[in-house]
Amino acid sequence: MSGLPASLAAVLAVLLVLAAAGAAAARALFPSGRRFAAERAGWSLAAGLAGAALVEGACLTGGAAPSRWIVLGGVVLLAALGIARPVPSAPGFDPRTTPPAGVSRFAAAWLPAAGALVGIGVALYALRALTEPMWANDYLAIWGLKGRTLFASGAYPAWLRDPAVSRFSHPEYPLGLPLLYAAVATLLGRWDDHAGALLFPAIQCGTLLVLAGWLRRRGASREIAWSAAAILALFEPLYSGFLTGMADVPLSAALLLFGTALSDAVDDADAGAIRRLAAASVFAGALKNEGLFLAAAGAILAFAAEPSRGRRVRIGAAAFVPALAVAGWHRAALGPATLGDFDFGLLAPARWGELAARLFEAIGAAATLAAPAWPILLCAAVLLGAGRRRPDSLRLLGLVAAAAAAYVLLPAFAVRGPLWLASTTLPRTTGALAPLAAAAIALRWSGETRSNFPAGNNEGT
Repeated sequence: MSGLPASLAAVLAVLLVLAAAGAAAARALFPSGRRFAAERAGWSLAAGLAGAALVEGACLTGGAAPSRWIVLGGVVLLAALGIARPVPSAPGFDPRTTPPAGVSRFAAAWLPAAGALVGIGVALYALRALTEPMWANDYLAIWGLKGRTLFASGAYPAWLRDPAVSRFSHPEYPLGLPLLYAAVATLLGRWDDHAGALLFPAIQCGTLLVLAGWLRRRGASREIAWSAAAILALFEPLYSGFLTGMADVPLSAALLLFGTALSDAVDDADAGAIRRLAAASVFAGALKNEGLFLAAAGAILAFAAEPSRGRRVRIGAAAFVPALAVAGWHRAALGPATLGDFDFGLLAPARWGELAARLFEAIGAAATLAAPAWPILLCAAVLLGAGRRRPDSLRLLGLVAAAAAAYVLLPAFAVRGPLWLASTTLPRTTGALAPLAAAAIALRWSGETRSNFPAGNNEGT
């Protein structure tokens, strides 16, 4: 076997090794038990990928050239730490003592179809992602360029710190994705921007597992959980060839991990919830600048939802401090970098009139861009309105609303004008909110909120 098939097999082997190491590390994030199985599988891949990027970044920060064995050794060490600090087991569904619930005729007929749709969605995305080497403009100018530079140089090159040289490559963007690219290339022993695209369908699979598994644990039926996963798997605006290589697909997964962990932490669903929240905060903050913003929004939501002052502080800190630490590390490693695409001088009182006009223009541009997507938006609104009101769903919707508002209003500050930024970013950035929105909508069709998750009797996924 040679050529692309051999390269795909090598990348798949790397992903399986990282997922296996992540599965061991995930013992520090999840209790044991069948009801966490699907979520734990999705988190395992995220933990393995994040661990490899972390080791790669630590080597570069410490001035040591990364090697395959150093990255593997670091990932194994993280896995050992997870094994050494497991989350206490939580009571719940035990297939040995609890008879399985009956399955309706509709579920028996629909579940195979939903599973087939999930498989079709993953296969279609893999086809889009792997037809040719990653080619999106931001991949070539930002994410891939930085990743290949880090891999080839084994250091943080000076131009990453020089906005005059690298402004087109956005030195202010977090380095989580470039470090992941560099880590995968280190494990492969070469840079491969064609077979390396397999990373993105793998992230899609992890996202779907977390979505379905978390909904099941929250009381959703199998048909609702896997229908939500099927719809998301087929959501081409997110899982497209154009977004392959860019940060939106990984960010969409990180935001789902963050939102589900935040809801678990507020509801005290299990002993690992706050640990998962802190880990997801790192993931989000390391991928894009808005990860820090959404970590802050999550902390605010936790303060609003949690009655206990002590728990408010713990949950808020777990939501925000890790993402803030990532931003601080980036500043220490590469120096300060301004958001050169934006003019925040518009916030000065003397320019409020200009800002108001720009805000109206930004909202108008968003409405114009959203018009072609009216069938999707209408369906989402109908499904949302027809479901039951649930606090956990409202938390996820709060994160979606905060992100959507930021994406709509931020173009008002764009140096090149609101219409330019909205037209070039808004469709893909809002598409990354789809997993969170899918979870929030499906929850509203899932019955009442449980009051005691650890003691609940939940079926397996």
